[in-house]
Amino acid sequence: MRLSGVTVAWRGTPNLDDWVAYIVNGTRSKKLILADHASERKVKTLLSRLPSLSRKEVEKLAKG
Repeated sequence: MRLSGVTVAWRGTPNLDDWVAYIVNGTRSKKLILADHASERKVKTLLSRLPSLSRKEVEKLAKG
């Protein structure tokens, strides 16, 4: 994300509600989860909102 400087990755299976979006921070042990077991539509909606948020606001959305 340009404004916040946060890198977000997402993955899932089309047509299934098992999508996940998370903040990539370089360590495998601690991933900040933004969305888990969500629909593709929810994840893409979340990703469209992120560029306008600051780093703190994005991290606040994460489940940890």
